[in-house]
Amino acid sequence: MQIGLPVLVALALAGTPGARAAEPDNATLQLEVKALREMVLDLQGRVNRLEGGPPPTAQAASAVTRSAPVVPETTPVAAMPLGANSGAANPEAALRANWSNVRQAMDQGEVTRLLGAPSKKFTIDGRTVWYYVYPATGTGSVFFTDQGRVSSRQSPFGWGG
Repeated sequence: MQIGLPVLVALALAGTPGARAAEPDNATLQLEVKALREMVLDLQGRVNRLEGGPPPTAQAASAVTRSAPVVPETTPVAAMPLGANSGAANPEAALRANWSNVRQAMDQGEVTRLLGAPSKKFTIDGRTVWYYVYPATGTGSVFFTDQGRVSSRQSPFGWGG
């Protein structure tokens, strides 16, 4: 019996304890999958609007989210604290303005005053992440340093929000 070189290499590597990246926990993966599903639906809707087509149907949304894990939803946008932007004409505009005011080095209390309590808090690669879900708008996240200060953010409104 003759074994080829690729098989020998595979066998050798299988028995060797290699450097493995820490695997994320199931809850973190479920959150990421849900966020990606929501992003796909949002992008499908945007493309359809740009092309003059119909918005995504409930059937399409059901197909994409059929196996989506349940993520606790945050306070409805209308009930969000509006901070300095309480005079905004509509809740989404106020929320957009509040997200644009989240800056590096802000502490967690300042972020809470602007955005409210997160839908979920978790840790990725040792960094605290606050995850926000806005059913009609999208999702956002705020990453913190070890000292509890904002290091980066991803607004539910994209790069400009």
